[in-house]
Amino acid sequence: MSDDHEARLIQLETKASFQEVAIQDMSEVMAAQGLAIERLETLVQDLRGKLKELSGEGQPPLPENERPPHY
Repeated sequence: MSDDHEARLIQLETKASFQEVAIQDMSEVMAAQGLAIERLETLVQDLRGKLKELSGEGQPPLPENERPPHY
């Protein structure tokens, strides 16, 4: 193998190695983001439940299309 071919092969192997590391890093970030999204979805569901509980506790519902008193 000529020196030029060997240099190109080394360059390609180096690039492939860096790409493998980058792909692994991105995979870890995506996994962490997936877990964060799951936690946030659970939190939103809990907050929706709390909001429903609070809106039903002796408070009259808000009128929908009623003009404010200053009109």
